[in-house]
Amino acid sequence: MATGDEIRFATVQPVASANRRLTPIELESSGGSPHVHLAQEGVLFDTDGWYEVLLRVDWDSTITTGTRFSHTKIPGQEPLHSEAINALVLAQLSQGRQLLRGNSLFGPDRTTSLVLEVWQDSGELVKVSYAELVVRELCVPWSAA
Repeated sequence: MATGDEIRFATVQPVASANRRLTPIELESSGGSPHVHLAQEGVLFDTDGWYEVLLRVDWDSTITTGTRFSHTKIPGQEPLHSEAINALVLAQLSQGRQLLRGNSLFGPDRTTSLVLEVWQDSGELVKVSYAELVVRELCVPWSAA
């Protein structure tokens, strides 16, 4: 059983988020795992298991109008993470950094993939300087017993 292994999927360059347009974030992997990998569909879970997923999105904190939204899209299901927050509040509380944590059972016979998406309504382009999903293998492979 793999426990505590961590795989980071992150941006390699800033991303421009257009006004009122849901934007998928392209990520790259900085490591490997036999249980999780990156594909065109997003982060894919190859082995049934209990995983923790940490989401981080660093918005431009100098643009403080509107709302900042980020989530981990799960095709055909509700997202694992989802947060919409006023941009001024986000800038004041965390210098524009959204941080969310969630955990669930993932795998080929369960929730199979995640895609990080962002949205904002400032009226202009807003830069995401960095974004990542960190996947921690809590109990892999999963056994209900």
